[in-house]
Amino acid sequence: MRHNEYLLDKSYFEKVAALFNKGQSDPQKILVVEHAAINSLDFIDYLCEHYEVYFIPKPKSIDRKVLKHLSKTCTILDVSRKELAGVDTPNLIKEIVGQDTFAIIDIGGYFVPRLSDIQKQFKGQLVKIIEDTENGYQKYEDKLSNNSISVPILSVARSSLKIEEDFLVGHEIVVKSEIFLADYGTTLLGKKVLVIGYGKVGSSIAGNLRKRGAIVIVADKRAIRLANALAHGYQITNDIYTELIDVDIVYIANGEKSIDTLQLKKLDLKHTLYSFSVTSADDTFKNSQMINKLPHYGHNGGYKILKTKSNRTVILANSGNAINFTYSISTLASYVQLTQAEMAVILQKDISGEENQGIVELNENDREKIAKEWLAEIFEVPRFKIEVQHLLY
Repeated sequence: MRHNEYLLDKSYFEKVAALFNKGQSDPQKILVVEHAAINSLDFIDYLCEHYEVYFIPKPKSIDRKVLKHLSKTCTILDVSRKELAGVDTPNLIKEIVGQDTFAIIDIGGYFVPRLSDIQKQFKGQLVKIIEDTENGYQKYEDKLSNNSISVPILSVARSSLKIEEDFLVGHEIVVKSEIFLADYGTTLLGKKVLVIGYGKVGSSIAGNLRKRGAIVIVADKRAIRLANALAHGYQITNDIYTELIDVDIVYIANGEKSIDTLQLKKLDLKHTLYSFSVTSADDTFKNSQMINKLPHYGHNGGYKILKTKSNRTVILANSGNAINFTYSISTLASYVQLTQAEMAVILQKDISGEENQGIVELNENDREKIAKEWLAEIFEVPRFKIEVQHLLY
């Protein structure tokens, strides 16, 4: 298994957790949806030392060596997002947890479709659900607005500790897409590019593209974000499909089914269109089943080809799935461990009384403690006592 010297080991999570008092609702078991990747390994290993862990790997980002390691320390569940959306999910959970208390760590709202059934059947057992991503945050938020939810829903998706991670995700997506384009004989320089979504990741993608000489156009359904993009010097549009006809590359920087595959297929493209996603094809494309049925080509994630009305092609990098999980080890390094540590703290904190209060987040004072410990580990000092001038010079 390939080593990443820029990751902190699991002792970092132990040190962070020790800064906070444990609550009485500390769960016995945890169902974790997570990437089976190097930068998740130490976090999962930490969880396995304190809880009985049932690990659901995200299918499009599996490192087989990581999965093999984790199979020795926790139970791997071979279950898909589609299966978790089915009516049998409460029974599956019952077989796992029995009468024990448990928590769920989710990525992308895997448990949202059956949330009402789960919270009713496991009242008093399911002590909290933690969501890691903005895409999942929005799904739980929609569920909360339409239903009476009694289990606490917590999130790190909008945490101040995630700012660095989101920025680096955008950077990594551009780096990996640049490698992909080089593999197939072209570059970002001078390309006309559409970025769909100008949130934390999308704005990072746009900035990194501009540094590489691309001509960037931004689309977003929110007027505020379009105003931000315009103020940052980008061209803007609210007509995605008209813009797609003439651009060279599109980056879909959200998980809101922003592009309908049926409409994409009908476009009269002027030339080949390269498509790069930041999440799964199922979350990126409406009617994604059309993509799933296409033949796969190439290596290092490869691609699929969608033919359009004009007989031009759409090159769907990594089969329409997140491009940042291709080519090499993640470049996010230990920055992702900031929010992993936040989740470790949330797991052990007492959050009683916070039901029916919307999605709950850790306060900024607690996040500051986590960041100080992270810096202390990064700079290898007993505590964070580094003067500002030492960081600047």
